[in-house]
Order: sequence, then C-alpha cells, then structure tokens
Amino acid sequence: MALESSATSIAASSATRPATLSPTERERLRHPLERRVTFLVAALDLMLLATIAGLLVWGAEWLEDHTFLANYKNHGRIFLIALLGAPVVAIYAQRRRRLLAQEEGVRVSEVQLPEIHNVLVRQCQRVGEPPPDLYVSDGVPHTTSFAWHRRNCIILSTHDFEMCPGAFDDIVDFAIARELGSICLGHTSFGNELLRSTAARFPFLKAPLQTIWTYSCDRYGATLAPRAIRGLIVAATGDLLRDRVDIDAYIAQIEEGADRGFWPVVIGLLRTRVPLAHRVQELRRAGLLRKC
Repeated sequence: MALESSATSIAASSATRPATLSPTERERLRHPLERRVTFLVAALDLMLLATIAGLLVWGAEWLEDHTFLANYKNHGRIFLIALLGAPVVAIYAQRRRRLLAQEEGVRVSEVQLPEIHNVLVRQCQRVGEPPPDLYVSDGVPHTTSFAWHRRNCIILSTHDFEMCPGAFDDIVDFAIARELGSICLGHTSFGNELLRSTAARFPFLKAPLQTIWTYSCDRYGATLAPRAIRGLIVAATGDLLRDRVDIDAYIAQIEEGADRGFWPVVIGLLRTRVPLAHRVQELRRAGLLRKC
C-alpha cells in the first residue's frame, strides 16, 4: 500500500529546517496579478448579478420589446435565485467537506501516518502557522483545503498518488505545500468561498480566478517543497518516467510550444483546468524551479 511503503522516506527531508518566512516573504509568494484579478472578477460578478436583477425587477417593459430575451425570463429568475443562494451553497460546501473528512477520512497525527504529519509540521513551521487538521481520504477527487468555524483543514486525496506510488513523496510534499499556501493566501476564507461559488456560474469568470489562485498556490508549493518540479511533472510523465525526464529539455519544449494570440486567450477563459505547461512556465518566470 502506498501510504505504508512509500511514505517512509518523507521524514528525511525534515532533518533541516529553513528559517521561517516573514510576512513580507509570504506576500511575495502571492502572484503579482492575484489581487487585481480577484477584484475584477468580484466586480464583474456583482455587476452581472445587479444587471440580471435589474432586468427582472425593473426591466419588464424592456424585455417585452425584446421577445428573444423575454423567452428566457424564467431562466433568468432561476439563475438569479441560484446566485442569491450562493452563501448557502458556500456554507453547504464547507460543511460537506468537513463531514466528508470526518466520516470518510483518516486523520493524520503524530501516531497516525507520522511521516506525513512530519511534512505538515515542517512546512507549517516554515510559514509560521499552526498546523491545520489533515485528513487522507478517497472521497475527494483532488486534494483540497477549507475553513470551518475558524479551523483550517486539508483533505489529501488518495487519487492524487494512488496511480503513481513511486512518486508518493513528491506528490504529498507538493500537495500539502500548495494547500498551506491556499490557507495562508486567504483562499479558504468565507468571502473567497462565496466568490468562488458565485463565479462558478460564469465560466469566463471562474477560469481566470482559478488560474491565478493556482499560480499563487504553486509558488508556495515550489518554495516549501524541495521536489516541486517532480511533483508537478508526474502528472504528465507518470510514475515510471518521472526521474528520466530531462527538466531543461521539458522547459524548452514548453517555451517552443507556447501559443499566443486571440484563440489561446478565448480558450483559456473557458478552461476547467489550468494546463501543466502554464503552471511550469509561471514557476520558471518567478525563478522558483529547482532541479532535483
């Protein structure tokens, strides 16, 4: 089993303890565009909500003159109700993940999976934060973090490493570091959960928000996890080839294949997942890629 056979070597990386990051150093790990993108997404989200509400409440006559739009009036009401219900959805999502962690997960501690616990403690010492609750579960498709009653929690998904047991150390190290970054960056706050919930209704808002938050979390992952690049590229290479991949050649491939122009931007606004190549490029631009 991967949790038993592969976790033993993680503890070796905790022998040395780098200095705790200062608040300024932690803020520098946030992507330079994150605050602006988050503000723009929130502003556009509110504008769209206000526009839909205004048309339904005060624009009845205008809609009657535009029969094509009037046909979608009922759809608009349903959509508006869904947006206004976003706070309930956000609370439900937090509560559901909390129950899932407690009922379908194994809590990591000093006596339960201590090797993984050592990784968590070491990385928390690096960022100067108390360790959040950490669970291992196959009930979530990807590793995630959230806050509930002022308590942060990370759920480490077994799906992230069960297909690549040989990369267990790399994946766990990087995944925990990324989620600690999400917590430190405030992505787990109720306000950001609410923004995530409302923006999810608009793909062109969800994609840039998800992308910029992913880039910021990757920066934490690359800083706290010494094997960050291996933890990333295993998604493309699989378990058997990850140690055989030439990192320089892979980065050169990404640079050569970088597409620019109108269509890549449009496609990027509708993506549901941030491409691996873009994530590696961002880490390279930030000078956070390390050979390992």
